[in-house]
Amino acid sequence: MADLTNEEIHALGRSVGLDIQEPELTQVGYSLNAILDAIAAIDVPAANAIEPLPLILRSQEAQDES
Repeated sequence: MADLTNEEIHALGRSVGLDIQEPELTQVGYSLNAILDAIAAIDVPAANAIEPLPLILRSQEAQDES
């Protein structure tokens, strides 16, 4: 996987309400790209063959009753 650019990281940050500026942008880039490389190296045999289960969250009303 190609490393994310500073522009892509800045856009990702803005998408979640963060305005990451230099010099933090470069540091976030190093860390984020290292994390993505580490995750890409994880190989779980047949992991893609497992059908994901949907998350069913309880409503606030049901949580208040318990």
